[in-house]
Amino acid sequence: MCWRQHGGSGLGLSMGEVLDMPTADRDWFLERIGQQRTREAKEIEKAGKRR
Repeated sequence: MCWRQHGGSGLGLSMGEVLDMPTADRDWFLERIGQQRTREAKEIEKAGKRR
């Protein structure tokens, strides 16, 4: 689970940190990352259309 949002910050977990997480936490992070990436892609697309 390594992800960097547009702009440079974002979630960055090592393999060990991910494996140490409870399954429910891992699932929550994966769902949250998917949602955030979708939102960011839409915002980047909107910004490109404004030019």
